[in-house]
Amino acid sequence: MSVLSLEPLIRRFFDAWGPIAYRFKWPLFILPLLLTVGLSFGFLRLGTLRIDDPAYVFTPSDARWRRELRSFSENWPLNENKFLPGKSFETKRFVNVLIRARDGGSILREEVLKEIQVLNQWISNNISVPTDDGRFNLTYQDLCLSYDWVCGGNEHIDMLLQRNKIGNFLDLSYPRGGNKDTPVYLGTVFGDVELFRENNTVKSAKITQLFYFLKQEQSIVRRYSSEFSYAVERFFLHYYKSNIISISFAHYQSLQDGLGENAERFAPNFVVSFTTLSIYALVSAFCFKPKPHRGIDWIRSKPWLACAGLSTTLMSIICGFGSLMLMGVSYNVINTIIPFLIIAIGIDDMFIMSACWEQSDEHQPVPVRMSQTLSHAGVAVTITNVTDIMSFAIGCITDLPGIQLFCLYACVSVAYCYLFQITYFCGFMAISGDLERQKRHCLFFYKTVGSISIADLNKSHREETVFPANFRKFQRTKSSNTPKTYPESSPDASFYSGRSISDGSDKTHATPPPAYQHVVQSGHNKEPSGIVKWLGESYGPFILTNSMRSVAAVLFLIYIVGAYYGCVNFREGLNPGNLVTKDHYISQYFEDIKSFWKSGPQLHVAVLDPPDLISSKTREQLLSTVSAFEGTEYTLGREGTVFFLLEYLNYLDQLNVEVEDTPKLWRHKLRSWLKYTGGSSQWASDIKFNETTGAIEAFRFCIALKNIVEPNQHKLAAKLMREIADSQPFHVEVYHEAFPFADQYLIILPAMVFNVVISLLCMTVVSLLMVPSLPSGKILAFTVPGKGLHYVSGHKAVSLISVLQELSSSTIKRCGIIIFLSIVSINIGVFGYMTLWGVNLDAVSMISIIMSIGFAVDLSGHIVYAFVTSHGDTSQRVIGALEALGWPIFQVRLICCFLHYRC
Repeated sequence: MSVLSLEPLIRRFFDAWGPIAYRFKWPLFILPLLLTVGLSFGFLRLGTLRIDDPAYVFTPSDARWRRELRSFSENWPLNENKFLPGKSFETKRFVNVLIRARDGGSILREEVLKEIQVLNQWISNNISVPTDDGRFNLTYQDLCLSYDWVCGGNEHIDMLLQRNKIGNFLDLSYPRGGNKDTPVYLGTVFGDVELFRENNTVKSAKITQLFYFLKQEQSIVRRYSSEFSYAVERFFLHYYKSNIISISFAHYQSLQDGLGENAERFAPNFVVSFTTLSIYALVSAFCFKPKPHRGIDWIRSKPWLACAGLSTTLMSIICGFGSLMLMGVSYNVINTIIPFLIIAIGIDDMFIMSACWEQSDEHQPVPVRMSQTLSHAGVAVTITNVTDIMSFAIGCITDLPGIQLFCLYACVSVAYCYLFQITYFCGFMAISGDLERQKRHCLFFYKTVGSISIADLNKSHREETVFPANFRKFQRTKSSNTPKTYPESSPDASFYSGRSISDGSDKTHATPPPAYQHVVQSGHNKEPSGIVKWLGESYGPFILTNSMRSVAAVLFLIYIVGAYYGCVNFREGLNPGNLVTKDHYISQYFEDIKSFWKSGPQLHVAVLDPPDLISSKTREQLLSTVSAFEGTEYTLGREGTVFFLLEYLNYLDQLNVEVEDTPKLWRHKLRSWLKYTGGSSQWASDIKFNETTGAIEAFRFCIALKNIVEPNQHKLAAKLMREIADSQPFHVEVYHEAFPFADQYLIILPAMVFNVVISLLCMTVVSLLMVPSLPSGKILAFTVPGKGLHYVSGHKAVSLISVLQELSSSTIKRCGIIIFLSIVSINIGVFGYMTLWGVNLDAVSMISIIMSIGFAVDLSGHIVYAFVTSHGDTSQRVIGALEALGWPIFQVRLICCFLHYRC
C-alpha cells in the first residue's frame, strides 16, 4: 500500500534549487535588500493605522454589545448641557478617582470625608490647562459636562458631611436612597458597604469614587479636556500625598497609554534580546579544528552567514509589517510581540541550514554542497514555516479583531521569513561557500595558507573513498537482519557514485547514499562536535534504557494528569489589569474598581417602541418584565430598581388615586408629574417622547446588579440578562459597561476549540505529507547470510519492496499518530498549565495557544523527519535523529524560552 508523501517532491525541488541559488547568488542576496527598503515605507502609516481601543481589539467584530450600545446612544444621545452621571455611554473624556481610607477603615468618618472634600475642591478649582494663546487657564468648571450650565460636583461627599442633618429627611438606604420623589442611587458611589440589619441603611463603606466628566464634542475642547486629564494624572503621580486617604485613578486614555507604554518597552527589550541572540549565534557559527589540531577553524567558520541569518529575521519583520501597512491593514499594540516570534523561527531555520551545510561533503563543488544542504534542510525548513503560516492563517478565522490582526501580521511575516530563507540566506550561503572553497578567512576574506599538501589531501580522499568512516560506523551498528531502503535519486549521489566497499569476500558492491546522513556517521572526514558525540554516544543510549523509558513514561503521565486538571478547571476572562505592567497606576485602579462590582452597578434596560401605558394589561406586562430582571442571582431585587413607572405608581398610591385606564391619568397627569417631581431631571433623561404626538417612543430603567466581580460572572450575568430581554413581549435591549468584555468571554472558548481542532487536523495532514514514505523504485539494502551487505536498485527490487511496503506504510502511520499525539499533548499542557499558573483563557492567551500549535509541529515534524530518514533499527534511528537535529532543536527552543521571557 502506497503512502502519499510530498517529501520527495520537496526534496527534489530543493535539490534542483541549490545550483540555481548558487548561480544567481548575488541577485538573490541583493533583491531582498531592495525589497525591504521599499516596503519599509509602510511604517510611515503606522500612526494612522494604529488601533488601541480595547473594546474594539478584544471583543468580537459582530458582538451584540455594539447593537445594544447603538440603541442607547441613538435614543439618548449625549447632551453636554443636560448631562447626568450614569445616563450616557458616550463619554470619551473623564477622570475617575477611587478613594479608600489609608488605615483600611470606613470612609464615612468625618476626617476622611473632609480630606476627600479638600481633594475634590482642588481638582475642581485649582488644576488648570492653558489655552493655545496663553490668555486663559481652563479649570474643570470650564470643561465639565453640566446640567443647565451647572457642573456636577460629587455632591454625595457634601451629603455625607452633613449626614447628621440630612439624615432626618434623606433616606440613606442602600443601594437606593433619597426621599419619596427624588431617588438617589448610592450603589455606584459606595463600595464594600456594611448595612444596618434593622433598616438596611448604610453603616460603613470602605471605598468611594469621584467623577469628573469633560466636554468632548468640539475637537479643540476635546483636546483641552485630554490635557486636563493628563494634568490630573501628573498631580496624582508627582505631587499629591495624604496620610489619611489613598487613591487610585484612571481617565479615558489610561488603558491605551498603558498599552502604549508596553509598546515603548518593546524597543529596549527587543534590542537586548536581539543583541544577546546575535552574540550566541555568532559564537555558535565558529568551528574548531579537528584533533590533534586546536583553535578556531577560520575557513569553515561562518560568522557572516550567522549575521545574514539574523538580518533575515529583521527583513522579514520589516517586509511583513510594511507590506500590510501599505495596504491599509490596521495595527494593534499586541503585534509588537511578533518580532520575537519571527526571530525564533528565523534562527531555527538558520541553525538547521547551517547544520546541514556542515554535514555536506566539503570536497564537492559549492553547487553540489548547496544541493546537498538544501535537499536535507529544505523539508525541515518547509515544515517549520508552512505549519506556522497555516497556524496563523487559521487563527485569522476568529471573530476577535485583535487576534485577527495579530495572526495576519504574523502569517505574512513568517511567509517573508520563509521566502528570504530560500533566497537571501541561500544566496549568502553560496557566497560563503565560495569563500570557504577558496580557503579565505571567514572574517576578513583574505586567502589563508593551507596546512596540508595536495598529495596528502588526495591520499586522504582516496582512503575515505575506499573505506568511508560513515560505512565503518554504520557496519558496526547495523543489525544483520534489518533490511534497509535508500532513495534511488539522492542529492549526494554524485559523492557516492563510483565508490565501492569490501564485504569480506571477493566481490565489491557500489555504496548507495543514505537518505539522511548522520552527523556522527558523516563520511566527509569531519570530527563531530562534542555535543553531537555526547548526544549520540551517551545521552541517546541512556534515554533508551528500559529504566529511563519507565521514568519518562511516569513523568509524561504526571504531566498529562496535571495538564488535564488545569484544562477541566480553566477560567475565562480578560483581566484588564493584565494588559499593563504591574507598576502602571491603572493596575491598582482595576483592582479597586472590583469593590463596586460586588453590589450596586446598574444594568440599563431599554424598552423600544413600547405599547401605550393606558392599558392595565400592558402595565402588568411591564411590571412582570421588571420582576423578571429583579429575580435573578445577579440582581439585588426591587430595592435596587430605578424606574419612573414604579415611582409614579407610588405617587398615585400616596394620593389614594384610583388607577384607571384613562388618557388623563396616563398622559396628561403623567407628563405633569414627570415635569414637576423632584426627580424630574432623571426621568427626563430616561424617557424619549415623540416631538409631534407627545407619545412615548422609548424609555429605560435601571436594575441593580451584584456578584459580577469575576469575568465568568460577567459572562453568565450578560447571558442571563439578554435571555430575559429576548423573552419579553416588547423590544427590550440591555447594556452594561462590562458587556463588551462579556461578549469576548462568550465566544472565546468556542473560538479556541474551533481553531485548535482545525489546526490539529491541518497540521497533522501537512506533517504526514512531508514525512518521507516508501514508494517503489527505492534502493534496498539487505544482508545475505554469509554474503555480507548487498544493494539492489530499481525495479529489480520489486519483490522485496512488496514485502517491505506494508511495513513502511504502518511506520508512516505510526509516525503520523505520534505527530498528532505530540501536538495534542503539547497543547493540552499549554492550556492546562496556563490555568494552574493563574492565566485565564482570553484573547491574549488564545494567541499563545495558536503559537503553541505551530511550535509543536516544528518540534514533532523535525524529530519524526530525522527519525524516518535515519538508518538502522528503532534505537539507532532515535540516536540518529538526536545526532542530526537534537542540538539545533535544543538551541532553538532555548532561544524561544529566552524570547518569551523577554516578552
